[in-house]
Amino acid sequence: MNEVLIVSDHLLMAGAEKLIYELAYFAGQNNTKVTVLIVNNYNTEYYDAVFKEMGIKVVRTTLLGTKKLRNPVNINRAIYWQQRLKRFANKYYKSVHIIGLYNLDKTIHGIKHKNRFFWHVNNAIQYPQSIYPFNPAHFADPNDTVLCINPYQLTELNEQYGDAIKCKIEVFKLFLASV
Repeated sequence: MNEVLIVSDHLLMAGAEKLIYELAYFAGQNNTKVTVLIVNNYNTEYYDAVFKEMGIKVVRTTLLGTKKLRNPVNINRAIYWQQRLKRFANKYYKSVHIIGLYNLDKTIHGIKHKNRFFWHVNNAIQYPQSIYPFNPAHFADPNDTVLCINPYQLTELNEQYGDAIKCKIEVFKLFLASV
């Protein structure tokens, strides 16, 4: 079990996607296998080819059910991944990294794992009235860790959520890998 799962909702060339690349690159340099799970987005993007060259598996599926899916392959893949992450994630993955707190509503209830890391990639200024729209319950598990990529995020989360934060919360300096 020397594999990590990185979960996001897209792979376009921007901040969160660059972070996914950085994490995958770092893992590869440390002999850790990586699977990138893209939720609710079936479009091939720039990083798909980059990850293929790196030998990293990219899976596109949904974790929110199968009602809207029509393709039998997508339905089966969704059922497989929903069960894998809800029942067997600890068996297959050393850790699960969810990129962007905005993805928690789509993923947190479907991923049962003892080492979940939530990467915070936005600042409050990007939201109306500079207020984060995140459910405070997402911060209730003391086994989870929120990783902020700048100290302002840490301050903003503590100011807005305060005592609701039971999980670990840390500032993490990003790597310097190049694309």
